[in-house]
Order: sequence, then C-alpha cells, then structure tokens
Amino acid sequence: MTDTLSLIFAAGAVVIQALLALLALLALVSIFSTRARGLLVEVRETLMGTEVWLAFGLALIATAGSLYYSESADFTPCRLCWFQRIAMYPLVPLLLIAALRRDSRGAALYGLPLSAIGMGVAAYHIYIENNPEAESVGCKVGVPCSFKWIEELGYVTLPTLAISAFAAITALLLFALSRSTKRNSASG
Repeated sequence: MTDTLSLIFAAGAVVIQALLALLALLALVSIFSTRARGLLVEVRETLMGTEVWLAFGLALIATAGSLYYSESADFTPCRLCWFQRIAMYPLVPLLLIAALRRDSRGAALYGLPLSAIGMGVAAYHIYIENNPEAESVGCKVGVPCSFKWIEELGYVTLPTLAISAFAAITALLLFALSRSTKRNSASG
C-alpha cells in the first residue's frame, strides 16, 4: 500500500512541477509579451475563484499524506519534516475558513508566509538529503534528515513532495491575491 501511495503522490508531484514550470515560463514571457500576459490572465480567469479551495485541497492532501506516512507506514519524521509540518498543518483550517468566507485576500496574506517558510525548509531538506555531509548535529538526533524514506521516479522524496505542494499553494494564493486586488481596484 505504501509503495503504491508513494508512486501516486510522486506522479502527482511531477504533474504539479510541470504545471508550475509552464506557469513560471508564461509569467516570465509575459514581462515582454502582451499575448503571454493575456494568457496569464486567461489562466487566472479559468480558475474562476477556486484558487483558495484548490490550495485547501492540496494542503489537506499533504497533511493527510504526512500523517499516513508517520502513523500508518511508521516513518519517523526527522527534525526538518517537523518544521515542514508546522508550516503545512495550519494551512488546512486557515484555507478552509478563508474559502468558506470567500476571503482570498486573507488566505493569501496568512497563507503565503507559511507556504514560503515551508518551501524554504523543504528546499534545505532536499539539499541535506543530497549532501549528507552538510547535515547539522541537530538533524542527526533521532532519524537523520538525510535519510530518504521514499525515492520515487529517481528523485521524488518526502521533501520533494512537500516543496511541490507548497509551491502549488503559493501559486494558487498569488492568483487569488491578484484576483482580489483586481476586484478591489475595479470597485474603488
């Protein structure tokens, strides 16, 4: 069950990474091209206000996945995993409340710092996994942060799953904030 679930999560992360890469490329090209800028606006309009709900869904799946790995698969979280959880878990109630209230601005203002911190910790965790000699003494207490519980598709580990979720949540919240800003400037 754990192997199958890990493969499903890894495949989902790869799809998310590909979509985020295309989105980043489109955003970069939109600096110079009005057509690309129009496509970016079209992507935002296609989401039709579901950005916060989608971000909530990603946070919920990431939280449920991390709980499955620690509680059912008996993977002991390392110190950096705990910091990533500290950034992810509050996003679930925060984004749910914001989605129910249709408060995209609040979701972005409170959710973006958590997802940015989570991305930073996950990026550092990926670095430690690939450079175990850089691991600090604090990371060697209990399960070392360099230990890879899963490695799917040649590179997808638990912090890779986390950084993918945090990056997608960040992109969705930025779209929500841009929609909120556009709506506020049009009405004011």
